[in-house]
Amino acid sequence: MLVKYAIVMSIASVVIMFYLHEYHTSTFIQFRSVYAQLCSTVIHLHTVVLKWFNMGSDIDLRGKRKEMLFSKEKLKKHTDGSKGLYLAILGKVYDVGKGEKFYGPSGSYHFFTGRDGSRAFITGDFTESGLTDDVIGLTPQELHSLHEWAQFYRREYKYLGKVIGRYYDTEGQPTPYYHQVRKLINKAKRTKQEESIEKLSYPPCNSEWSQESGSHVWCSKMSGGIERDWIGVPRQLYEPGSQTHRCACVRENEIDGPFKKGNIKEYPDCNPKSTSCWVYS
Repeated sequence: MLVKYAIVMSIASVVIMFYLHEYHTSTFIQFRSVYAQLCSTVIHLHTVVLKWFNMGSDIDLRGKRKEMLFSKEKLKKHTDGSKGLYLAILGKVYDVGKGEKFYGPSGSYHFFTGRDGSRAFITGDFTESGLTDDVIGLTPQELHSLHEWAQFYRREYKYLGKVIGRYYDTEGQPTPYYHQVRKLINKAKRTKQEESIEKLSYPPCNSEWSQESGSHVWCSKMSGGIERDWIGVPRQLYEPGSQTHRCACVRENEIDGPFKKGNIKEYPDCNPKSTSCWVYS
């Protein structure tokens, strides 16, 4: 729009200059009688266009939707549905109006609207102090879950822009806090990938517990939600430096050789080659 305006103004200027050059002075005098009105009109158009450009049209010069920047006060106005239902997660704002039954004034997730309550997605603390965008201190697993929530909103709802504050500055540029959180999330994603690889190598055991009999752990071709073509035997898997363990199924051809991950121990009073063990407390 601004480009079209500039082209029109340039053409108009050329026409006026040509007019003044080609016609004699008397004609110029006649032109002066309407010149003031023409200038006033041009100035008015110039002001309107600049106001349109600076005050928030959501379309840029390439015809693409511009990102909007929200102050916390501006975002807070979008909670009752009359001005739209917006929420933010990790500093990014989404229009959740199509989920009004969940996010509207009577919805079960209404407390998320009009703010960035990122931490509460994980902690479940929906008090004023719990609905905060400060996520430092969450565990890698929690940060990974929060990242998945953010991806959910990106897929399901219309992205609008950014919140000025903890994650983005007044120009919409990432803050040092943003980079710190991104670094932690990327680390959490790598940890999750490593855990997935480990679980494929050492799937969790099936387990059950009763007060009378204690814990029963066993391996099958579908234990830990991981389907495979081998069964394995139950072992106590200790992560390096950890004092706790989880039950892992180990391939039969590995039980007498060196293990690739952590420390593996046999369950007491259980046949080393049995696919099932009872753990008495």
